[in-house]
Amino acid sequence: MTTTDILSWLQDSALAHTISKTDHLVGAGLQIIHVMGLVALLASLVLISLHLVGLAFKNQPITDIAKEATKLVWVGLTLTALSGTLMFIATPKLYFYNPAFRLKMILFFVAVIVQLALFRKTASQQEPSPAFARASVGISLAAWFSVAMAGRMIGFI
Repeated sequence: MTTTDILSWLQDSALAHTISKTDHLVGAGLQIIHVMGLVALLASLVLISLHLVGLAFKNQPITDIAKEATKLVWVGLTLTALSGTLMFIATPKLYFYNPAFRLKMILFFVAVIVQLALFRKTASQQEPSPAFARASVGISLAAWFSVAMAGRMIGFI
């Protein structure tokens, strides 16, 4: 079975037809949920980042901030992944062959790895090294904002 066969099967599935043949507001709603999920994820990362670089919440321990913000990270990631998957299922051939989509998926997996490895380690430490914290914040935010920019490019390529 080739990639084209798999994409054709997916595009011809009942779920794909349900999504693509319904009212245009379903697609718009999925896009709104997708963006809201990304905003929730980015907002929580910015919140943690502001503390790590010493710009906000200086009197609160990073573990408390990270504990609460991490909930929002996972909610945002879940909303983004589920809505993105449904949008992909509706028109997989359109997305799969789009170079911006491929770039977004690569950047997405890099951002998740950075989140799970580097940034999460920094946020879980009681007193992270300032240099390591700044580097983690920079890499994490650059990775996630790159995902957002690549996602925006999908509509233009």
